[in-house]
Amino acid sequence: MLYRGRSLMSSETHSRCSRPRRSVPFFGLAFVGLLAVLGSLVGSLVTTNIFVVSENDPISEDVYVTSTRGVVDGVIDGDLTIFTGNLVINGEVTGTVQVFSSGSVTINEGAKIGGSLRGAALNVTVGGEIGADVFASAASVVVEETGTVARDVMAFGGVVRVEGDVGRDVRGRMIRTVIDGSVGGDIDVATQRFEAGSSAMVDGDVLYRSPTGASIDDGAEILGTITRLPSQSNFVYGVILTIANLVGFLGFLLSGLVVLFVLRGSSSRATGAVVTKPIRSFLYGLVAVVVAPIAVVVLAATLVGLPLAIMLAMAMVASLIVGPVPAVAALGNRLLWKKGGILAAFAVGAVLWRATIWLIPVVGGVLYVIALVWGIGAWIIGFVETRRGDEIPLSLLPERLVAEDRVPDDWVPPLSPSSGLRVDNRVENLKVDGVPNVDGVE
Repeated sequence: MLYRGRSLMSSETHSRCSRPRRSVPFFGLAFVGLLAVLGSLVGSLVTTNIFVVSENDPISEDVYVTSTRGVVDGVIDGDLTIFTGNLVINGEVTGTVQVFSSGSVTINEGAKIGGSLRGAALNVTVGGEIGADVFASAASVVVEETGTVARDVMAFGGVVRVEGDVGRDVRGRMIRTVIDGSVGGDIDVATQRFEAGSSAMVDGDVLYRSPTGASIDDGAEILGTITRLPSQSNFVYGVILTIANLVGFLGFLLSGLVVLFVLRGSSSRATGAVVTKPIRSFLYGLVAVVVAPIAVVVLAATLVGLPLAIMLAMAMVASLIVGPVPAVAALGNRLLWKKGGILAAFAVGAVLWRATIWLIPVVGGVLYVIALVWGIGAWIIGFVETRRGDEIPLSLLPERLVAEDRVPDDWVPPLSPSSGLRVDNRVENLKVDGVPNVDGVE
């Protein structure tokens, strides 16, 4: 389905709504009035698979879009707010572009944005003209040689590379900063590595916070001063980080205990699934982690599925906190030898799990991902088994609660006093009216 830049509300709708009826009650008139007030917003809301603005079909209003892909070849005389996978602008947007993308945002050479470019994406590439600012959170933000930003560039993420022209300042927090173009103002960044190439021209000062010194080419022209500040890994920062980690752990512990208590049936079965169905739980979780983001984008592209997309996105955020709970509880259950209950098992497992994450950062990150994927898959199995009414796995219960399968050797079945049965001391000698019981009553 392609959107060609037509408003979704026609003039016919307005004419129908404007015809009064004597039999219409007051609340009906109020509802019609509300529709009239919101008409302009509804008219500019677009939900489609591929959003296309062609050169021959311009749009003269603000546009709000949810789509899997967006292409602007023509003109949008207003602002563009879009939730999409990939966005490519080859034409012109006279206002501001606000984009939330799961892929790449590309402003090609010759394209123009009259206002600012704001949003979040995997990659942001500016090869055209931005009339105001660029404010982006992305793995990479690149201003190409043909790209110009009239005012500031503020970026947060992985790599920021400026090869074109920036009218004023470059600011932000990133892993790597590369300046090989023109910056009309100052540079103020916190980065792991700062580089200035032979084509770099900075009219103001350079202030960078980094654990390493800058790599500045001899051909670079920096008119102001170059100042390096130490990275903020000082004592105060360490104390703040420790407190934040402690608060995060307490939050995880409290939320896990609450979820285990409120969802007692599902959480017990989910924890048991980690023990009894480890491979299936991990595979279910892996599929869920891969499919859920795709499902959010697809559902958001349809007006009917937008509420489901919001609910699924909220569930994904919640899973980042409580997703690992079944895996952590299963770990604690094994450490306690199935004693103390699931709440105590979770507490013990949480302490060991988070301590490992703190002490070994790289391995700890892997452990978090494993517990997250494993736990999400276990939650899925737990909810399904609860709906079916399946029993809680015996491997999760304490030994004292598991019934023994064998019968004691000296056990004798209870008999009615009036039955006339003579019971000897051993069950195999049991006789009925003097005749041995060949059926072997047990």
